[in-house]
Amino acid sequence: MAVATLVILLAGGCASLPPWPLWRSAELAKADRLAQQGDYAAAVAAYDTYLAKGGDGAEAGRARMSRDTLASILALQREIARLREDLAKREADLERLKQIDLRLERGGKKQ
Repeated sequence: MAVATLVILLAGGCASLPPWPLWRSAELAKADRLAQQGDYAAAVAAYDTYLAKGGDGAEAGRARMSRDTLASILALQREIARLREDLAKREADLERLKQIDLRLERGGKKQ
């Protein structure tokens, strides 16, 4: 009887585990490694793959947070690039206007 109880307890504990823990851990480890290497776009895709294949539980929550954080970083990087481009255009316009103003000022003194 004690052996049967032990087998039931052990089998019940195993049933709560994900069906492929090694596969899921490998997918999640790949996403984490890509994030650590700074390849955020690939890491977001790897997190998406992990979550689409049934990631759930505590690891899935962490994977979602990591994925969302990296996606936000990527969006902010795009916004920074856009703002830098806009700033460069405005600086070029300002320089052009300074040159026009200088020419007009020199022209006014001669007359």
